[in-house]
Amino acid sequence: MSPVRVPRLARRPSLRTALVLSLLLLGVAATGASAARTAAVPEAAPAPGALPRLSISADYVTGISSGGYMATQLQVAHSSRFAGAGIYSAGPYYCAQNSLAVALADCLPDYVPGQLPTYIAKTDEYAAAGKIDPTSNLARHRTWVFHGTKDPTVAEAVSDELAAYYRHYGTPLTYRSTVAAGHGWVSPAGPVPCADTMAPFINTCSPDPLKDMLTTVLGGVKAPNTKALKGAVTEVDQDRYAAPAVTGASNPARTGAEAIGMGRTGYLYTPASCSTGTCRLVVALHGCKQTAEQIGRTFVDRSFLNQYADTNGLVVLYPQARPDETFGNPNGCWDWWGYLGAADGDYATKNGPQMRTVMNMVTALGG
Repeated sequence: MSPVRVPRLARRPSLRTALVLSLLLLGVAATGASAARTAAVPEAAPAPGALPRLSISADYVTGISSGGYMATQLQVAHSSRFAGAGIYSAGPYYCAQNSLAVALADCLPDYVPGQLPTYIAKTDEYAAAGKIDPTSNLARHRTWVFHGTKDPTVAEAVSDELAAYYRHYGTPLTYRSTVAAGHGWVSPAGPVPCADTMAPFINTCSPDPLKDMLTTVLGGVKAPNTKALKGAVTEVDQDRYAAPAVTGASNPARTGAEAIGMGRTGYLYTPASCSTGTCRLVVALHGCKQTAEQIGRTFVDRSFLNQYADTNGLVVLYPQARPDETFGNPNGCWDWWGYLGAADGDYATKNGPQMRTVMNMVTALGG
């Protein structure tokens, strides 16, 4: 791998943090009810790459590692839209405090105690300014947090603090931290042994934490379809939904979704029954080193969400970030530390370019 240019750090990291940074850049470290809405009437087949307009009754979000941080950002910022969240191996909202140095020092294998008041103060500040929805909505969100005991990338104390963050806002929380899992999404179709941390970061553990997550967040779940899928995966032209590039918060050498650190193509799984009937939407966010540019459709096909979607009336949207060394993001992580540039300070709010883009897709679907 060629040398990577990293943004100037807000503070000098420790030797341990520098080691973590080196591992990260080399790719060793991986990565309530919504507001009432009127059911959308399904329309004619969309143009290639455009999202179909579906009848969506509720929105949920889930993610692993950087996708877990992004999922929490979406849940908190749009708490009037999302009804719940499932978070794998991630920490609290605003953990990175708009700094790569802080992200590496406090939000991965290490954690500096006493930071929770900072995260809460920033959350309340954003809510008062209208940059995120009222935090009172979080008291209605069924939320599930998972941390594997063999995870070398995110410390248990980091996930503990995420749980404490949710509890502060009265969020109905289920916290699982006893499974001997490494750092990865946990799926019955995962090719990685439960305790390992290795590409493509999709692990198989027993009993099935994915079933536990969906049961918690959705309020109940039917057994998955273990035969041929009844729906189809379609490609999504993310350029159609990309937030406009902003000077100081984009890559001027690129256009569309790539200018804000996202891939040009995302994916959507739609069960046949959801093409004409009312279903719920799950936004599933990959972690670092799991983008389509790095592992193809492996996360889409092996997350096992599609099998549960078939039997539970779920549509699954798989937005895609992308690797971009210009941003100091060679591993294709989601923007949870403000990596798009000096003007990216609102990355965790409704104004964040990646946040806006994902929500543009959710809205286009009818969510």
